[in-house]
Amino acid sequence: MLFFGILSLLFLAVSGEYCYTDIESACSTNPKSTDGGLISNCNAKYGAIDTLQAELQAYVNANIETSFEFLLMSTHFGNYEANREGFKGLYRKLSDKSWEEAIDLIKYIAHRGGRMDLNQLPRSKKPIKDSKVLELTELNSLAKALDSQKQLAEEALRIHTQAQHHAKQDAAVAHYIEEHFMDSLSERVRQLAGYSNDLKNMLEERDAS
Repeated sequence: MLFFGILSLLFLAVSGEYCYTDIESACSTNPKSTDGGLISNCNAKYGAIDTLQAELQAYVNANIETSFEFLLMSTHFGNYEANREGFKGLYRKLSDKSWEEAIDLIKYIAHRGGRMDLNQLPRSKKPIKDSKVLELTELNSLAKALDSQKQLAEEALRIHTQAQHHAKQDAAVAHYIEEHFMDSLSERVRQLAGYSNDLKNMLEERDAS
């Protein structure tokens, strides 16, 4: 029992020695310079967050970009010419959801000791035709929305896989992605796929109006 107690104390000492060493150096008679007042190893980083941080930042920006696209689609169907209140409400809701998830992910990056970089480009590239948001019909807009949500879902799966198969196996990142994105995105993909097929079937009827 004594052996296990000593082993535990040694483990704690080893796990905390880096921050402890930095503190000791900073408080010595000849302190080492610190980065903007921060002590390098006394942070909230652990696991594979340093490796995965760029992927998470890119995913934040993908969600922000998607949010603005849905906002444009919402305004397009909310003007006096198109006047499709259902489509306007649907895309505004999707825009708000992507925005909320982006903000939440930024908070998680900071929680793990990282920083947000808004210059980190999204990993998934969209065709040039997808940029013409304001030229979409109702059915085309649903197809674009579905493709957009599928891209976010695929990207979430990729980050989840990276976190699980990394040498340090960052289960915390994998759990966060699974809990905050997987179920939500799968439900949105299913919903938009249903709307697309329903509208397509309606347009195939003799009285399409």
